[in-house]
Amino acid sequence: MSSHDRKNIEDIYPLSPMQQGLLFHHLYAQEVGVYVVQITCELAKLNVSAFEQAWQNIVARHSSLRTAFVWKDPSKPLQIVSRQLVVSLHREDWRGLSRATQNQQFDERLAMDQQRSFSLNKAPLLRLALFQIDDDAYKFLWSHHHLLLDGWSVALLFREVFAYYEALCQAQPLELRYVRPYRDYIAWLQQQDHSAAEAYWR
Repeated sequence: MSSHDRKNIEDIYPLSPMQQGLLFHHLYAQEVGVYVVQITCELAKLNVSAFEQAWQNIVARHSSLRTAFVWKDPSKPLQIVSRQLVVSLHREDWRGLSRATQNQQFDERLAMDQQRSFSLNKAPLLRLALFQIDDDAYKFLWSHHHLLLDGWSVALLFREVFAYYEALCQAQPLELRYVRPYRDYIAWLQQQDHSAAEAYWR
């Protein structure tokens, strides 16, 4: 890790047991991209610059989205949170294509994106892509590694993205309530009596 990278480190801490399990299966999975989660939707009358800025705000707000994973010994991995991270929105204009061709190309992109997987030691472990299919219509693809988020968190995150988006479109300030960093959960886990928990479940 370069000295420049060290200056951009906000935090370093262990993985949760669930993350350790996901990492183990990622490393030994026979199928590429098995833990790449894809969220797709169609968006209308989109302010693209506000949408991209909304995602940048979300990445700045949530440390888990600025996280990469490193290990020398796979049994002792660490997650490293970057202090600042730029997320880019890949854009393509498909307005000259028929709807059937657009749908076919989108399906092909989904398959290609699934196979790309992620380099876990390099954040961000997410990708954003926007495909314009009409003057006021877009197909959107958000991919991320399952190590970052569970299904419940995805819905909450999307809600915040569009809250930021609406505020940016209206040039209004937005105050979301404070979110505790993921490291607080890791610290809580480390304080638990794991032997007592194991005995209970056995």
